[in-house]
Amino acid sequence: MVGLYIRLSFADDDLNERKQVSDSVENQRKLLNEYLQELPDLRTEETEEFIDDGYSGTNFQRPAFQRMLALIKKRVVTTVIVKDFSRFGRNYVECADYLEKLFPFLGTRFISVADNYDSGRQNEDRQMEVAMKNIVNSYYSQDLSRKVIATLDMKRERGEIFFNVPFGYFKDEKHKGKVLIDDEAAKIVRHIFSLACEGRQLGDIAKILNKEDVPTIATYNVEHNVSGKMTPIEKSDYAAWTNAKVRNVLKNEFYAGTYISQRRKQVIAGMKKTVEVRDPMKIPNNHPAIVDTETFWKAQEIFRTKKVNPNSSRRYPLKSKVFCGNCGYAMAYHDNVHDDCLFYCNQVLQTGNNVGCSEDRLPEELLNARVFTQLKSWMMLLETACGNVDEAEQKRWQGLRFLNDEAEKLQTEFKALQSKKLEFYESYSDGQIDKETFADQKEKLSAEIDSIRDELNKLHEKESKLRKTRNQRKPELDALMENVRLFENETHLTCTMADVFVEKVIVYDKWCIEITWKCEDLVEKALNEAGEVEEIVG
Repeated sequence: MVGLYIRLSFADDDLNERKQVSDSVENQRKLLNEYLQELPDLRTEETEEFIDDGYSGTNFQRPAFQRMLALIKKRVVTTVIVKDFSRFGRNYVECADYLEKLFPFLGTRFISVADNYDSGRQNEDRQMEVAMKNIVNSYYSQDLSRKVIATLDMKRERGEIFFNVPFGYFKDEKHKGKVLIDDEAAKIVRHIFSLACEGRQLGDIAKILNKEDVPTIATYNVEHNVSGKMTPIEKSDYAAWTNAKVRNVLKNEFYAGTYISQRRKQVIAGMKKTVEVRDPMKIPNNHPAIVDTETFWKAQEIFRTKKVNPNSSRRYPLKSKVFCGNCGYAMAYHDNVHDDCLFYCNQVLQTGNNVGCSEDRLPEELLNARVFTQLKSWMMLLETACGNVDEAEQKRWQGLRFLNDEAEKLQTEFKALQSKKLEFYESYSDGQIDKETFADQKEKLSAEIDSIRDELNKLHEKESKLRKTRNQRKPELDALMENVRLFENETHLTCTMADVFVEKVIVYDKWCIEITWKCEDLVEKALNEAGEVEEIVG
């Protein structure tokens, strides 16, 4: 298989003074496909695109690249084609590791179109040129990163606001880097701070806001055409204020007019790794304040007086994975030291209204046991899916060999009929047979040739369909199976097992739960793969 690798980062302008040709995904795709058609030894190969749109080239932790790499290690992808070296990567050390060590070891052919580089046809004289280009790309990326960081630092020092502004503000279109107060939204913010200054806790504030039908931030933004993400819950009739939403408002010092510079910074320019800034720069009175400084700090007192549960930091298997089947919100977790820990829907307490959610309190031990029982069944299903993929792979290659043999037989017959047709034409030209006999034989041979051509087309269609049934995510399936073997002797649900296999647990009541597993679509496809192959082969 040929892997066409395409990458576009946010830092890539479509065109600038340094680039004469656009690096857009569409342009890269067109260039790679056109080049592929010029290679007679590769153009008939199966191809797959691997696209990382919006990922930096300074490291190789990109989803599409990692998926391609897994297929390379499985010897599924044997050739990689890129537009140029910079699309492959800008870290010259890691690029060299791939091009000079890993790819040659695995027998992977690497082609860079714009650099006129093909590892399958190059001699050693060009290795220095390749190394120099990778070094230049790496330094160009680091230099660009430094310039971007320097520009952003200058904006921070001036207190310019170039990020998404918090609820209650909107950007001043007339003065770049400035913000204005949204009076209607600011009333909600002030109301929250006012309640906190009265000493009310987060849960009490959320109840009051919900009882007063105050729109949530997401709901307000939709009603006022403010861009931003909105979860399915926020779109439903169950959107409500929660402790977390109230906390996010009260903890944001931006509302007091204070500008806080970046809280994290890059370790090395051009690298993604960041560290926390211990003492971020603050600029007080930088922009219009919704609440004064005294009010802001008085509201923070509710966090200092809060009683801390000694077990509040305890990890439990289904943390952040249990949701109410009625309203869709995450269920609250009561960590009781003496009695059973419980899951329950907090909507009635949060909103003050009965919105139809179950009032059952589900013991953690009981829920864990149910999930564990179903997980064991899921593991068995996963094992069956892996067996199906292996069986499908065997049938696929048997089918491809059969189709290839049939195609070769038909090609032989096709050539023989064409030769026979030519012989009749020569006999007719030499006067050995009359026109009527020639026309009759020509018609019969043409019909046979057309019939064989139709059969060949059908075989090619079957071959194409058969290749498309290949499960390209088999490496992910194999990784899941490794985890199954790792946990097969466990006797109860653990945090690691839940992290690996469980996506979500939806609770309708204590008797009815629904579990969403990770990679469900992958397993479902794997279960059907053998049948799809058999249907095509016939």
